[in-house]
Amino acid sequence: MSIDANRLAEQIKLAYEFMETLHGQAIALIKDVEGQVAQAAEELRCLRPGGNYRFAATPMSYSLERPQTAIADYYAVYFRHFPDRVKNALLDGDVPPICFLKVVLRERRLEHPEARFGVMTEIAKPPERGDKFPHKFEELINDPITSKALAGPAWSTQHTISQNYQHSYISMAIRGMGVRLADLPDSEAIAVRIVEPLLELYREAVG
Repeated sequence: MSIDANRLAEQIKLAYEFMETLHGQAIALIKDVEGQVAQAAEELRCLRPGGNYRFAATPMSYSLERPQTAIADYYAVYFRHFPDRVKNALLDGDVPPICFLKVVLRERRLEHPEARFGVMTEIAKPPERGDKFPHKFEELINDPITSKALAGPAWSTQHTISQNYQHSYISMAIRGMGVRLADLPDSEAIAVRIVEPLLELYREAVG
């Protein structure tokens, strides 16, 4: 069986171009929301998981035995109000409400890519952990928070998500909503379908 070298090269090129475009659109959506919530009265700012970058994405594996492709299933970002120069959310028993936005491109049994957003409150680590890891909310952003606490089934088919999440490292209460990416064609739709309800949830959380 022969392979058409030119056709194979073109297919690979198109596949990578498509994924780059898709990932770029997901990040552009997040940046749009980031800009809008920063301009709101609450002045919500991004938590920075590694100190320098904003976004959490699917953890990758480079094992030859169990390779995982560098194609993100999701991108996520977290916001909070910072009353001072401190840019971390310390798990010190007094964690303020934290907003989240997760753009889900692929997930088991997910029919339509969607954006999930909302607010986390009552954030705490078990008392028995004491001064042990974790020390900051950011240290758990990818796993377990983004990958498990904000998992499916689809949120866009439900009105409002209200659930408690418990893990050996952290616990929290989550209130959120979902919208299909297909229903977010422009910045105005993002403002109406994500930013406004997200800010409403946040305002309810802070009282």
